[in-house]
Amino acid sequence: MKRNTRRLLLLVIIFFFQCKSKEPSQEKNVSLFKWLNGSWAMAEKDGVVTEEWKLVNDSLMEGRSDFIKGDTIIPFETIKLYKKDTSFYYEAKAAGQNNELPVGFRITSISDTAFVAENPEHDFPKRITYQLITKDSIHAFIDGGPSMPEKKSDFYYSRIKK
Repeated sequence: MKRNTRRLLLLVIIFFFQCKSKEPSQEKNVSLFKWLNGSWAMAEKDGVVTEEWKLVNDSLMEGRSDFIKGDTIIPFETIKLYKKDTSFYYEAKAAGQNNELPVGFRITSISDTAFVAENPEHDFPKRITYQLITKDSIHAFIDGGPSMPEKKSDFYYSRIKK
């Protein structure tokens, strides 16, 4: 009986350390978002909204969004995905908004093909969600969070193949 108890205790200790060493915040880096890498576009009635993402290093991914109307490119925002300490962040700097200062959103949920970033203190959006639908399509949306779920904008992007 004592021998079985020791084995069980040893297995519990091993299991505990295995789980402890695999915490996502300690082991993973910004390459989790590599599925965003590349150029994306969404047609609208007046033009095309684009997003471009590139993995800079294991702690930074940079993006930008533009609106293309005919031959005119109108910059919309610059974006960063980065890891600071043990958390991931999405930071956006929108043209003509917030005195040109970036707004940070902490990533509160993450998987291999999706993430949710939230900032309950921001006026709008309070939540930003990206989800890879297929390797060539993304559904992104912004919303007002739990307090304003009806306030929502959807973005359906397709990969631009070069």
